Amino acid sequence: MGMRNNFRHYFIEPSQLKLFYDVITWIVTQVAISYTVVPFVLLSIKPSFMFYSSWYYCLHILGILVLLLLPVKKTQRRKNTYENIQLSQSKKFDEGENSLGQNSFSTTNNVCNQNQEIASRHSSLKQ
Repeated sequence: MGMRNNFRHYFIEPSQLKLFYDVITWIVTQVAISYTVVPFVLLSIKPSFMFYSSWYYCLHILGILVLLLLPVKKTQRRKNTYENIQLSQSKKFDEGENSLGQNSFSTTNNVCNQNQEIASRHSSLKQ
């Protein structure tokens, strides 16, 4: 997200430049995903390291450089999102308590009804 926040606004205005940006970012994303997935495809450590060394660990180094060098823009939205998550979790917890009580009560009723049916069948078999 740091890359997008820092560079995307330069490529928005002319439509040809935006198309160029979209194509380049799509290609970079595909390469990054493929580079990341290689160990899961190879399922072995030595061949994975051989693959990464053949690429000179370039995406590892690039990722570290991006994290270290690009500034991270703080947004107010993150704080609001965090507060909204806390509120929604507390509402779900309250609703969960209510539904838990209802579910456990209905489950208890079902078990009691089954026990009564079994008892009545058992008494009818004895007669």
